Amino acid sequence: MHKDYQRRGIATALLKRIEQATGAQDITTYASITAKPFFEHHGYEVVRQQVVVRRGIELINFHMLKKRLGHT
Repeated sequence: MHKDYQRRGIATALLKRIEQATGAQDITTYASITAKPFFEHHGYEVVRQQVVVRRGIELINFHMLKKRLGHT
């Protein structure tokens, strides 16, 4: 989310909509360092930290997983 629109519940509403729309039991995301706390707050756990290279620049992100019991 753009910094001017943070803390308004927009990202949470979008995430909930995506989670409701999928029938998957587990949901995966690749979160930036900045987004990691948001996803942790919503029940995602870090699977592993990764370093990806984009245009010669190393960036850290986190492969995260949310297990949703009772969903098929």
